[in-house]
Amino acid sequence: MAPRPMPPPQVDLENDDNEVHPDEAVDFDSDDELSGDEALPHRTGVHGRTDRYRSALEMLRLEEIAKRIEGAIEVLSEKFSLDVANLVYYMTLLQGEEADTGRIRYARTAFLHSDRFPFMVRKWRRGRDRVHGKGYSTQAARRLLDKWSVENVNVLINREMRELAPVMRAPIKDLTADKLLELNLQDLASTIKLKAPVLWDVLHSASSTPAQLDRNSYKDHTASIVMMASTCCYGRSHKRCRLQQFNSVYFKASGLAAKVHNTTHAYGITMSHSWVYHLVDKLSDDAKRQQREDVAIYPIFLSQDNLNLGFHVYEQRTTNQHHFESGTAATLFVIPDLNVVWPERKAYQQHRIANVDKFITAVGIQKLELAAAPRLRLHAIHHVLKFLTGTVAFDFDSYEHKHSPIFTHPAPTHQLPIGKAHAVHQYVLDTVHIESASQEGTRQCIDEWMKQLKLDGPEETLRNHPVFQHLLVWIGDQLTTVRVRSIKKDRSEDFNFVQRFDQLVEIFGWFHAQLAEEHSFHKQYYKSMDLFGLRHGFELLRRKGLHSPSVKGPFHHGMQEALWHIAEARFRDLWCVVAKVTKLSDLRSLLPNQLHDLAARIVDNYASTAALQLQKQLPVEEQDDVLMQGILFCRDLLNYIELDDSMKTGDVGRMEDLLPRLLFRFNGGSSSNYAIELLELLQGLQHEWPPELRSFILRYCWLANTTGQEGRFLAFDMLQEHNIRDIKHTFAVHGPFSTWEYIKKLSASIPAQRRIKDHVKAEFNHFRRGKSHTTPEWEKDVAGLQESYRVNSTHVYRPGRHTASSPLDYISLGGDHKKLTATIRRWKKSQLHRAHMY
Repeated sequence: MAPRPMPPPQVDLENDDNEVHPDEAVDFDSDDELSGDEALPHRTGVHGRTDRYRSALEMLRLEEIAKRIEGAIEVLSEKFSLDVANLVYYMTLLQGEEADTGRIRYARTAFLHSDRFPFMVRKWRRGRDRVHGKGYSTQAARRLLDKWSVENVNVLINREMRELAPVMRAPIKDLTADKLLELNLQDLASTIKLKAPVLWDVLHSASSTPAQLDRNSYKDHTASIVMMASTCCYGRSHKRCRLQQFNSVYFKASGLAAKVHNTTHAYGITMSHSWVYHLVDKLSDDAKRQQREDVAIYPIFLSQDNLNLGFHVYEQRTTNQHHFESGTAATLFVIPDLNVVWPERKAYQQHRIANVDKFITAVGIQKLELAAAPRLRLHAIHHVLKFLTGTVAFDFDSYEHKHSPIFTHPAPTHQLPIGKAHAVHQYVLDTVHIESASQEGTRQCIDEWMKQLKLDGPEETLRNHPVFQHLLVWIGDQLTTVRVRSIKKDRSEDFNFVQRFDQLVEIFGWFHAQLAEEHSFHKQYYKSMDLFGLRHGFELLRRKGLHSPSVKGPFHHGMQEALWHIAEARFRDLWCVVAKVTKLSDLRSLLPNQLHDLAARIVDNYASTAALQLQKQLPVEEQDDVLMQGILFCRDLLNYIELDDSMKTGDVGRMEDLLPRLLFRFNGGSSSNYAIELLELLQGLQHEWPPELRSFILRYCWLANTTGQEGRFLAFDMLQEHNIRDIKHTFAVHGPFSTWEYIKKLSASIPAQRRIKDHVKAEFNHFRRGKSHTTPEWEKDVAGLQESYRVNSTHVYRPGRHTASSPLDYISLGGDHKKLTATIRRWKKSQLHRAHMY
């Protein structure tokens, strides 16, 4: 029986010896090979005779040189039986042999090291094709040299591919989000150019023609060449996948379909689809590990909100149908600064006990409003000025006095810092299938978040943990704060401080407060067309979906934009009315202080409570209902714009100044839930919270900035909505594998995926497209609305102009001492349990 053949040996593809080209018979660390004119050695004595002969030959005509060559060929042939080919061949063959004499070595060195050798090789290859005298066709040495060139390039590229191996090697066990983010396209391109210059030149030449290189001033092939080189490395070993891993995460974060992902894997551009899911799991695990480390060291706070998910099926059965389910998502925010004063739980309890009988009063709130009014007036005047300088007609860029300090933004009341060091640091907790609208659901969510943070267990083990020694701020919508407050009230008599949730401080998010303000606006001003309120503006601006308030979909964005445009049109018309001009460009002749005085007149006489009271004091037959409604609307619009602007710019001091006016609005507009929340917040700021807690909440818990850039602040509950959007849409999984279990597993990796996605956009200059949709031109819309106000004399006094109904003044009603006192009295009844909590 014939012996069984031995199996082929296992080849380690990562061993460089297995990549040595068969034709590589040279020492790769030596400099024996030449790679062009720049690699030629310095001229030495060996070239002296060649130079002397060349100088003599250059004095002769080509005919005489040809005769000498013929004579030399004849001597070689007749005397030594050698032709040129055999002469060169044997001179080469003798290299390194014993018969290699000094004279032969001298001649060979002079020949090979001649500075004209490259010219001769190019001439041999490019020699003209011709028909020999005896009828034979010649092609110089083109085919031979082309074949030799290919073989030589293969050897050089094979050597360079081994040099690139450590650069492209990326084992998954060492892979982290930070490792992925270290990849820089330009740095990688520079490394490839340095370690694989021949490969880069070949790919670059194949990617573009010489004419394209001269003509193209914008197109750059760097990215495509880097990808081609990376694909070649990946083809040699699946461990050389640095760029493939990066691409895989980016495509996954961008929602690439599984089948398309497998196709790109076949092309060598990405890893396999199954590998991506393993990586997502690893990113989630790394995020959770880092999260637990941060929780043990740094101050933290939390935000949560509910989410609704639609589950779609592809094969319907009685037990397998399309359906929606509710869950809850939460985000942990970490302040990575050990110097931050994190409020202590015991100090908070002692402060509350000492001030348990102190409550905010109507007089105290009205004093806060009186103190804040001058500061808010300065900002209101600035906004009115901006409504003028931002118009096309005024053309502020060419205005002679555009650098006047009058046009600069007033000093902020309490500005949050900006810069990358102050960008928010967040971890998305595992999304859970718990409906949090009920009190029991909220309690289950709190227990779940504590479990995920490894903060569950007996009181004895948690007593010394930093989170339980300090306070944990809990941010949510109004319903969440009410539920948390109710849970704490129900458990106020428990002996276990962990079960009492003593460490929790619940506050509402400002996005939901702004949304409630928009609903209040809609309720107040969505009236008939003759009052020129919201309905009139929506009709002229042709804004759909705003005729009934909603907390879902694009209502907030549409309402916010519509209010800004209506305000723009109204104050443009007021500029024309007060300055008595027909067009805004006529105001360019005025000096900055004159424009400032006009803006102050607009605020004081057409957008203030005092101006409204003056109109109401007139006899009924002399009152102008349209103008009164215009004054009321402009005053409230300025308050809305103040809040929106202060949130975007990070001026929490101005937000605090607006609290009394927000309370008056909610109290007068029967928005009792948020009126209570405003009282709770004012009670905390004025009496209940110790100074360190008050400063902590203002500095860290009202507004977030994900980039650290100026003007990019947003409320924490808005940031939570962004995370919910990413869970439901941006980084969602669709299909039969879209389950709560997988969504829970995916959640923690979302910040890393988002960072990688933004990193790729920055690397490939995607900023030219931007991250949001293009904003259509709105100047025409505002101009049409402004013309409607002008034609109808909306802001011009017309005695006796009456309408069937007028909107109520929510702020005046809510700020009335009697009504405000009654609201505070009802709120205080729900606070009596606080006296017995500690």
